[in-house]
Parts: sequence; C-alpha cells; structure tokens
Amino acid sequence: MFMMLTGYKLEVIVGCMSAGKSSELIRRIERARLAYLPTIIVRPATDTRSKANHVESRNGLASKAVVIEDPKDILTYAAHALVVGLDECQFFSEELIPVVKMLLRQKKKIIASGLDLDYRGEPFGTLPTLMAMADRVDKLLAVCRKCGSDFACRTQRMVHSEEQILVGDAQYEARCIHCFEPPGEFQLRLELPLMGENPIVADAPQLSLVAG
Repeated sequence: MFMMLTGYKLEVIVGCMSAGKSSELIRRIERARLAYLPTIIVRPATDTRSKANHVESRNGLASKAVVIEDPKDILTYAAHALVVGLDECQFFSEELIPVVKMLLRQKKKIIASGLDLDYRGEPFGTLPTLMAMADRVDKLLAVCRKCGSDFACRTQRMVHSEEQILVGDAQYEARCIHCFEPPGEFQLRLELPLMGENPIVADAPQLSLVAG
C-alpha cells in the first residue's frame, strides 16, 4: 500500500557536542514508528563510540542502526523504509548529498543530525549543504562546560591534534561562543595534554597568552 507522507521532507538537527542531537533523532524516529511508518537509522562506520548496530545518545537512549562506510549503501538499506534517519552526518563523505537527493525523489522523509561546526568553529562536512537543502533546521544548544551557561554552540577540542576528525568524547567539551577558543595565532591557548592522554577534568586548565 502506498503511503503519502505529509509535513517536512528533510529535517536537519545540528549543534555542538552534548546538545542532544542523537536523542532528538531517536525521538523523531520513534514517533514515526508509533505511526506505523517503516523506518531505518544509518550511521557512519567512522563513529566508533556506539556499540555495533546501534545509535546511542549520551543520556542513555539507543536504537538499532545500520553502520555503513559508503553513503551509496544507504539507498540499498533504505529501499523499504519511508523514514530515514542519518546520524553523525559530518562523518559521511560528500557522496551523501546525491544520495539524499535521490531519497527525496523517492518521496522518503529524511531526518539528519550532526555537528554543524568542527573544532575550529568552521562548517563541518556535508552539514552546511544539508542545512541549505532542508525544509526544517533545528540548532540545539548545550551547557557550556566553562561558564555554565545554556548557550553552548561550539565544540572545544581538549587535546593537541590538527586532524579535523578525531573521534572520542574525552577529547572535547561544549563551549558557548564567548568561552570558545579556536586554534590560531595570537590567542589564549590551553595547556592541553598530548593526544592519547586523558584530560584532567577536576583541574581547571591554566591559560597563557602566547603568540604563534
């Protein structure tokens, strides 16, 4: 039986770490399931934080998911789904964009989530394009781990690394725009641990003014 979906066709959920993006994705997928709509959640193999074949949120929510490396595989796995959830979209390659366009042409509903900004505060991966294509965009905020405000919208990297993709919760914390310290010249730079060392959460990082 053919089912005509109403409402938004491409919903995009963005924000910094700990903003509740995966929780919101799972919540919306569960609502679709309550409406007896065939659903699927897909996440990239790059994200190794969740257990196999699941997507998990920091507050304990979890749902079954298909883990893939090539975005083109989404078309195969989503063939019988009407609602497609895409988690951690910043880790997918640019091949995700034509795949999403194809899913939209197939009259499917897509709910995508991910980081809109990387550790430098720059647009991250496919998210800017997905946001431009979407008919609904929700930017979620977190609690700033430095000042305690409810307006964290940046992801602060807490270890030394110039890699854009560095998976792991211990290496990052949510910051508001005022407390965020991007890497760069003439800035307040954190005395950060080397990559592979665990940041000391209890002690506040010392700050020093450096040039270059």
